[in-house]
Amino acid sequence: MKKLMFAAVAALTLGFATTAKAESDTWKWSPIGLGIVAPAQIPFTDVHVYGLRLGGILGWSENVMGLDCGLANVADGVEYALQAGVFNVVKGDFGGVQVGGINYNGAIAGGLQVGLGNWTALNFYGVQVGAVNVEQRLLEGLAIGGINWADTVEGGQVGVINLANEVEGCQIGVINACDEMHGIQIGAINLITTSCVPALPIVNVWF
Repeated sequence: MKKLMFAAVAALTLGFATTAKAESDTWKWSPIGLGIVAPAQIPFTDVHVYGLRLGGILGWSENVMGLDCGLANVADGVEYALQAGVFNVVKGDFGGVQVGGINYNGAIAGGLQVGLGNWTALNFYGVQVGAVNVEQRLLEGLAIGGINWADTVEGGQVGVINLANEVEGCQIGVINACDEMHGIQIGAINLITTSCVPALPIVNVWF
């Protein structure tokens, strides 16, 4: 009987501990994040911030939603926010506005990016304004900058140098180059490698 009671108590204790752990994981978030240099911050880096994060020199959190300001801002997960800083890094998906020196997104991003350098590892939907704009896969929208590069463009690139593998839309700049074009290029040098007339000045059109 004692062994049976001990087993029952142990099972209940384990059950409560498991439930408490699940609930703590579910509710592991804070409405505000404050810090100087991560991990010297409140809350810790593995906690979500849904509200306001003031990261100081380096703010580092899991997921962030709301307003995110600091010198360097990092989210390990997703972020849907206005993010402003010298360095903005989101390892997961991003939606909202990024304003900074360098803006990097490790997955899919949408909204507005303004910075010296804007880099999206997967797809970007929206508008980018920067000295250098890079989409490793798809740009669906508009990139305005000194140098614009994307694997696929559905929309437009406006800049000094515009580069892409495939474009559905337009490229406007001093030098425009792509492999496949379904649209128009306007610039001093216009290159479409698969066109019957690959290079033309002023205007090049191919569908």
